Amino acid sequence: MSFDSAWTYEKLWLKAKVYISKALSEDRESEMFPFFSAIALEFIARATLAKVHPVLLADPREGENILYVFGFQKKPLYIPISVPTKTVLERCEVIVPNFTENEKTFCKEITIKRNEELHSGNLGFDNFPTKIWLSKYYKTLKILLEFQEKTLLDFLGSDEADAAEEMIAEREANLEKTIKDRISRHKKSFKALSIEIQTEKISNSERDKWFGSRVYRKDEICPSCGNNGILTGKLISISEGKASDSDITQNLNILPTYFICLCCDLQLTNHQELDSIELGGQYKIEEIFDPREYFEIENIEPDFDYGND
Repeated sequence: MSFDSAWTYEKLWLKAKVYISKALSEDRESEMFPFFSAIALEFIARATLAKVHPVLLADPREGENILYVFGFQKKPLYIPISVPTKTVLERCEVIVPNFTENEKTFCKEITIKRNEELHSGNLGFDNFPTKIWLSKYYKTLKILLEFQEKTLLDFLGSDEADAAEEMIAEREANLEKTIKDRISRHKKSFKALSIEIQTEKISNSERDKWFGSRVYRKDEICPSCGNNGILTGKLISISEGKASDSDITQNLNILPTYFICLCCDLQLTNHQELDSIELGGQYKIEEIFDPREYFEIENIEPDFDYGND
């Protein structure tokens, strides 16, 4: 059966390239530059899902949309309905390892501006200079493109890609300085405390770290005061369970997205901040299950005494 789907990776990739070409042909101070850039970003996000499988783009509320992905149409001219941009971004956050809450929020913000431009009398991109968004835009693009096994060079061309890489590098260097300055301030503040107060804070931190919701947590040495801090993150993948004589072990692979030290109060609030000081590498959490728990086998008690009649 010949079927020309609207949601193939190649089509979405090429459409994204059309809109980024439109963007790059505009004056950088023009409102049309961020407008076309925002459209290109959405198609790159949609292409990311299509790279895994186009069914991730189908609106599940109508079964026909899912059937369409597999080449089945009730009507010859059926127009499929895809999931909204918000859902696309939420799925990218789950699927793309380095696409975190930070990137998702940025994409949502630029999408809101695009919608304001299209669906209201307001100028969505008025007073929106490149200095407040373009380096973040290129960094977000790079994360999505790497998942697709593409590069900024593939998407932007050589001159624009070189400029984009330079902007990303400068942004990361500025962030590294900001984070190191923050660490230095917390280090000085902690050292200024008396030995008695330092000892009390360390003792309290060992107790308090068990309170509250800390998803996928692990202990991590604080880069400021050198005591134990808490690293948490988002789930990236789960390994297949390995069985021993009495239990099953499963490894969870985690991308760190938050760090807090309860001794000196240092906080690093997203993956970019952690990565800037080499705390951004993925880590594993080992979970051990009873076989019944792992395979979700219910304990069924007989409702009669066998052999006692």
